[in-house]
Amino acid sequence: MNDDIVIVERKEVNIEGAVVIEGFPSVGMVSSIVSNYMIKMLDMEYIGSVRSKHFNPTSIISKGVPMPPVRIYAGQPIEKKGCICDRLVVLTSEFPPPIELMQPLVDKILKWSGNKGVKTIISVEGIINESANHEHGDTYAIASTDNARKLLEKKGIQPMQNGIITGISGVLLHEAELQKKDVICLLSDANPKLPDARSAARLIEELDKFLPRLKLDTQPLIEEAERLESQVREAMAQAQTVNTRVQSMAPVMYG
Repeated sequence: MNDDIVIVERKEVNIEGAVVIEGFPSVGMVSSIVSNYMIKMLDMEYIGSVRSKHFNPTSIISKGVPMPPVRIYAGQPIEKKGCICDRLVVLTSEFPPPIELMQPLVDKILKWSGNKGVKTIISVEGIINESANHEHGDTYAIASTDNARKLLEKKGIQPMQNGIITGISGVLLHEAELQKKDVICLLSDANPKLPDARSAARLIEELDKFLPRLKLDTQPLIEEAERLESQVREAMAQAQTVNTRVQSMAPVMYG
């Protein structure tokens, strides 16, 4: 199945020394929200894609252009001062890959990034928090190597000591540990019942610690979160009203 996965580069771009942000879907669609927000706000260029016959058979239409479900974008070179990389690359998708494809997909990503001279991979992930106060959730981090853990320490980020991380992020971490490659996973509490833009905003604030020259404004994400939550509450209230009316009209049956 590994041979079926192909990374297609549409444009030759030097990404040596880059940081790759991995944004496959996670709880609350947090990873996809983060990656797509960065692509939009930084006006990143579509430079390639990951193809497989096992991916969701879908085209993503953006500005009238059909694109595959797993895409690669690159930003402009970054001023080095205060930043851990020379360039930012984002790998994003709106659809999670099949479970059986996760290991070969991670193998392909690590091999490609190594060949391209990528410095670090940062995976962003949501973790389930169904608390009514989820908008004030926490963030966490885990790193694959001593070098990456020192980077977390330098940025004042306390690494997670115990827990379980699933999906692409989990596979990336243990494969990178085996291969001695720097992978960092940033996680945020997220509401699994709706797209959680607040959780995404928290992760972008964490990313800004690594990429201080970007200073992405998270306020639009907060506003989007409030809009989404208002819509969900309204829909739930309407559904409750309809259910109540249906129950009141139901005939009473006696045996």
